[in-house]
Amino acid sequence: QKTRQLEIEAVSKALAVLSGDDAHDLFTRTFNPALLQRESVARSQNREAASRLLSAMAQKVHSPRLATLAYQVKLDAFTRVKKA
Repeated sequence: QKTRQLEIEAVSKALAVLSGDDAHDLFTRTFNPALLQRESVARSQNREAASRLLSAMAQKVHSPRLATLAYQVKLDAFTRVKKA
């Protein structure tokens, strides 16, 4: 019971620090959302290009396995969203 109370107290203190004005100011000074967006766009473009290449090769060599892989590469980004 005592240990649980100490844990609750420690978590409360940590939340107070993280939700304080100083933490918010530090976050807003150091966080650059433009970098995240560029990375996301670049990954999306790379994924699309890989999917198109795999799909084209699948049609050229008549490979259903490659076609399936192309489809999975294209939809993989949505799998991560569904898990979250």
